[in-house]
Amino acid sequence: AKMGDVADDKEILGAGVSGGLRKEDTELKAKLNTAIAAVRASGQYDTINKKYFDFDIYGAK
Repeated sequence: AKMGDVADDKEILGAGVSGGLRKEDTELKAKLNTAIAAVRASGQYDTINKKYFDFDIYGAK
């Protein structure tokens, strides 16, 4: 896939939406992890998750 294309081969990726980044993009990975942690810590994640799902899509127990 070239930049901007959406990879949608369900045999390879399955159904749903995802994102990816190169292994060497460690700064971007750190920023994404920090943002996800902030959303979870603030309670926003729980609010959004409960609105749409009856289980934790993040996989927490």
